[in-house]
Amino acid sequence: MRPGIPFWLSLLCCALIVSCASQTASTRGARPVPVAVDSVAAAEDTVAAAEEGRRPAADSLSVPDSLVPATAVDTIAIDSTVATALVAADTAIVADSLASPAAADTVALAAAAADSAARDSSRQSVNPLALRYNGIYLNSGAIARDELMEKYIARAKQYGIGGFVMDMKDDRGYLSWRSRHPLAKKIGSGTGRLSDPAALVKLLHDNGLVACARVVVFKDPLLSEYIENGAYPYAVLDSTTGFPWKQDNGETWANMMDERVHEYITGIVAELVAFGFDQIQLDYIRFPSDGPTGRCYYPVAIDSLNKAEIIGLLLSKVRSVTDTAGVSLAADVFGWVPWLSAERSYWIGQDYDQIARWADVICPMLYSSHFPDEFKQDSGHLRAYDIVIEGTRKAFARKGARNTGVQPYIQSFNYKSPYYGEDYLLGQMQAALEGGGVGWLAWNARSDYSMLWKALEKFGTILQRKLVNE
Repeated sequence: MRPGIPFWLSLLCCALIVSCASQTASTRGARPVPVAVDSVAAAEDTVAAAEEGRRPAADSLSVPDSLVPATAVDTIAIDSTVATALVAADTAIVADSLASPAAADTVALAAAAADSAARDSSRQSVNPLALRYNGIYLNSGAIARDELMEKYIARAKQYGIGGFVMDMKDDRGYLSWRSRHPLAKKIGSGTGRLSDPAALVKLLHDNGLVACARVVVFKDPLLSEYIENGAYPYAVLDSTTGFPWKQDNGETWANMMDERVHEYITGIVAELVAFGFDQIQLDYIRFPSDGPTGRCYYPVAIDSLNKAEIIGLLLSKVRSVTDTAGVSLAADVFGWVPWLSAERSYWIGQDYDQIARWADVICPMLYSSHFPDEFKQDSGHLRAYDIVIEGTRKAFARKGARNTGVQPYIQSFNYKSPYYGEDYLLGQMQAALEGGGVGWLAWNARSDYSMLWKALEKFGTILQRKLVNE
């Protein structure tokens, strides 16, 4: 049976003690990749506008409004067919390793310890380039300010965060450094946010943190709205107007089928690899989903491939770059993708099994706020836990020949989440661990993790009390 909140916190504490003793694999030559403890063991790349407008707590680390990417407020429309399929397939997943709250505490802790060891062993079977760490997302405004980065690093070391996922190519198409790539120079995508990206990587490594570069792939207003000889050469066009196609919020997309766009992405990734990043995380690696998608026109097309195969083609090209330096390749997918079977229509091109052929780790965005309201509605305050554990398990079961790992994104923002708070976050962390994840990633568009720090502070307090009493 699923744990009640106080009880599962005790199990999580025990799992942490066990996992602290586990050995983490080194993945990049003589320098082992630093990791956080697994058992504070991340869905979608956006948050709602309601979260964006919420003022941060006075003592929180948060990026000023002027530095928050304007496009970080997308909501996700779920196709009605997918929503129906999700609800129809909904089954109550019982955490089979969790003891009943009525069991004696010593028995429960022993069972949790044995289960944690077993799950730790199963996670060892995934690709070693599926780096094992718990992380947070930092937007382009956060990484541009040295004083903020110092504070985030201090918090990470205080609370056992193992790495940062940082905007290197953001939702608007801007790069966080002045790229030497010819197309970047032509469209003006390079910026001076970071004068020396390699120095940022070194700073993280010196503090025992994984450096992950987030690259927003196809949602690229800057590239798609670039005009050359009166045309938009790199854009998905609107078949009724001839101008760049716009999704519901007015944003435009680069052509997923254009190999010049592919070359631009691989060129950017090559520079990031040269800077020393441990991991490249590809976001928006899909076709458009929101808006009049029936009017999308691709002036450059690959007729021999379907949408999922085109996404696989781009991944294979990026893979050839990351393989040159043994860098981990991660890919973000919609949270409901692990539920979809092969025969489903992949209108956005995200076929989990196809992506697992190329990625070392997949990061499903398992925010309960972005699933249909009726999906697991009977779970009540455990709805977020149920979604994360089931989504992670389904993803883990589809690791394929590459033994691709899963690292779910968890919801660290208050939107459509009536039970949001410390326990809400801790429940998602536990679910990521119990589901077989290599860790979790917390998402907040403003990089405001005041509630996450409170959750981890609560966890640490409970753990210390248990250690004192044993």
